[in-house]
Amino acid sequence: MRLGELFVVQGLVTPEDVEEALERQKQQGGRIGTHLVAMGVLTNEKLFAVRPGLQRWQAMHGPEHPNTHRARYSYARALLAAGRAGESLKHAEAALAGYRATVGEKHAWTVEAVQLIAEARAAATAGALHRLAEARRAATAAESSSAETAPAA
Repeated sequence: MRLGELFVVQGLVTPEDVEEALERQKQQGGRIGTHLVAMGVLTNEKLFAVRPGLQRWQAMHGPEHPNTHRARYSYARALLAAGRAGESLKHAEAALAGYRATVGEKHAWTVEAVQLIAEARAAATAGALHRLAEARRAATAAESSSAETAPAA
């Protein structure tokens, strides 16, 4: 099940909203969840409402069913769309392990999960590099400030 379908099934958006978001995605790139939020039909809070859906799939089908892994993948995709790369990575890796065990290495879902992991790792790395650069700028500014206020020798 695709993320847009999951949102529709859970009653968070309409099929028309998903179609519009997919059209925006084709034109502008990006993630469907991001477009739904930008369109004003979904909030970040509702974006994370897919988590109970994952739990519901697991309760209905069991933890090792391919549909449970698909719900986990969709949740990981939603987390990444909301800028939570570290959490996304954890769920994407779990989905990948499940796909490998249930549908095999060459299945399209397995390939998608590998791609999502790469995207989540890239986003996590970019976030870490950004935080490091900010910390260095702050340290440099603090050193400059203390040098300016230090008495001359």
